[in-house]
Amino acid sequence: MKKLLITIFSALLFVSCKTVLLKVKGVKDPKIENYSSAKKYLHKNDMDTTRVVYFKDFYSLAQASKKKYLQIPDTYFFDRNGNFVDYRKSATDCNAKVDGFIQDLNAFSEAKKDSTKNLTELKSFLVGSDKKLLSEKPGEITVFITWARYAGALNKEKAFDWVKLLEQAKQKGISVNYYLLNCDFQESWNLTKEQKEALGVN
Repeated sequence: MKKLLITIFSALLFVSCKTVLLKVKGVKDPKIENYSSAKKYLHKNDMDTTRVVYFKDFYSLAQASKKKYLQIPDTYFFDRNGNFVDYRKSATDCNAKVDGFIQDLNAFSEAKKDSTKNLTELKSFLVGSDKKLLSEKPGEITVFITWARYAGALNKEKAFDWVKLLEQAKQKGISVNYYLLNCDFQESWNLTKEQKEALGVN
C-alpha cells in the first residue's frame, strides 16, 4: 500500500518544466470530493459540466497512475482508432507544449503514435456522470484533460485554458471530443479509515 501511495503522489502534479511555487498557485492538500462538488467547481469556472468523467474507484486511480495517466494538469490525445498520440516531441518536454499542439491539430494525423497507452485502456478506469458519455462515438481526435479541485489556479491556467483552445479548434471544423478527467479522491469509493489516514485525506 505504501509503495502504491508513493507512486500515485509522485505522479499527481506535473505542472511545468520549472519548479512552481505551489502555494502561490493555490494548490491545496487533496480532500474527499464527490460528483456534485466537482460540478459546482466547474460551473463556478464557466466550464461545461456535461463533459466530466471520474475514476471508478481507488484501484482504478492506482492503475491509471501506474500506467502514467495521472499527471495533473495534463492532456492525453487519441486518434479515431484509439491510438495514443503524445504531444511531447521528446521525453523532456512538459505540458507547456500543449497549447501549441492544440493550435496545430490540423497536423494531428501526422503525429507519431505511442503504443504505451490506448483509449480503451484509459476508458476502462473511468465512469461518466452520464452513463452514455464514455460510449459516445469518438471524434477524429479524443482528448482527456486531467484536473483536480486541489490543483487551484493550475486548473485555470492550464486545463481550463486547453478546453477553450479545443472549443476554438471545433469551431474551425476539427472533429474533436474532449473530456474533463477529474482526479480527486471520491466519496463514492468508500475509502476505509486506514486508506484515508494513509492518503492524508478526510
